[in-house]
Amino acid sequence: MQGNLTTSSSGGLGSMMGGVVGVDSGWKFFNEGSSPMEDGVTVMFIMHQHALVVRLHTNSDHVDHIETFSRLEGAREGSIAYAAWKYTSSSSDSSPIDEEPVSWLALVWDRQVQVAKFVKSKVIKHKDWNLDSAAVGVAWLNDQMLAVLNLRGQLCLFSKDGSELRRTIFILDGLVFDDSILYHTHFSNRFGNPERHFNNSVAVRGATVYILGPSFLTVSRLLPWKEWIEALKRAGDWMGAMDMAMKLYDGHTQGVVDLPRTLDSIREAIMPYLVELLLSYIGYVSEYISIALSNHTGKGGAADGLIDADRSLLTEREEQYARVGGVAVEFCVHIGRNDILFDTVFSKFVAAQSGGMFLEVLEPYMLKDMLGSLPPQIMQALVEHYSGKGWLQRVEQCILHMDISSLDFNQVVRLCREHGLYGALIYLFNQGLSDFRTPLEELLSVIQNATRKDATWYVILLPEGVE
Repeated sequence: MQGNLTTSSSGGLGSMMGGVVGVDSGWKFFNEGSSPMEDGVTVMFIMHQHALVVRLHTNSDHVDHIETFSRLEGAREGSIAYAAWKYTSSSSDSSPIDEEPVSWLALVWDRQVQVAKFVKSKVIKHKDWNLDSAAVGVAWLNDQMLAVLNLRGQLCLFSKDGSELRRTIFILDGLVFDDSILYHTHFSNRFGNPERHFNNSVAVRGATVYILGPSFLTVSRLLPWKEWIEALKRAGDWMGAMDMAMKLYDGHTQGVVDLPRTLDSIREAIMPYLVELLLSYIGYVSEYISIALSNHTGKGGAADGLIDADRSLLTEREEQYARVGGVAVEFCVHIGRNDILFDTVFSKFVAAQSGGMFLEVLEPYMLKDMLGSLPPQIMQALVEHYSGKGWLQRVEQCILHMDISSLDFNQVVRLCREHGLYGALIYLFNQGLSDFRTPLEELLSVIQNATRKDATWYVILLPEGVE
């Protein structure tokens, strides 16, 4: 949330919400975003012990009683409820044309919250929960999320199911609670004592909450998802930014107001930014490593000490790139963009002379079956890099975890033959072609051309009875 203040002027923010009028009770119009009703208007009368939902007919004195909400047990004696209503076009997120309109009602009595929905002139109770401080106002941000202000000067965001999403302080530095929100004492409680009431001191427009004070207006805004991630980046919390991005990709959008409702639409909307975020992270870390290396270059000192420092710096550099590579792999696999991983990301590592490190980072993800296939150029580079390091058994294990149907079969077979990866060769023919004869014939041919010492070793590997 972001907040600032503006000097108050004449004119009412209360028009954005229902009004509260009367002497001993109030009435709350369900007016925001609603369409005219042919048979009247639905209102709520709020009293000390009850809140009544009724329909007032426009052409008669008849009143239809719809629902009575009683003050919940545990609410402070003498407290009066705060109410907010949100009109939606349908009762489902997909919003089919034939769906009935739905109104969501939030009623907060001291520390007790009640949420109900109003469908076809019927009120259906949805959820009740308790607050940790008495409420002084409530307003819907959208049909999924509501804002509750409390006596501690906190602005809390809740889902309509009662999950707390965000919490911030709306009292600005140097001020106290009474300076931050307007109230009146025109109503008396049931004991005849004046009671502070904060009705119409909070209003919402879009994702912005307006809090009316005695001499200024506090504006608190829920950041759009992109600004939210950018704020984490500016704070240096790259992991927090990428974690949030992956959660959005998975559809965890509670507390976010500017994304589509369906998962496919969300992914389509945020995908370009996710790729941009990953590449920005890699660029940021690469620049940091480059600056660290350039600052070290040219520093004087004893030759032995300088060599040790160089080694330490290079080790740190490799560790940094290994961490970046791991983040890139997990991020790309999670969002289904292996094309970015093996094209753009790999190219950046090669340009930074860390292509081998990138290939080594892939290994644990292949062994965990998170990477089931590699493009031909990456497979070629992987086998050559591991062969140069003498890690043939390790690269063979990687091949054994691959999805054969997604590989360039002929290329992988050729690489296995060139580097003597016979275990992987048997796997490829057996699993890929259900061919058990070709690899056996190939092994027999290798044995015949090998020295006696080598032949003895190979015979041990063959099934019993094969010589």
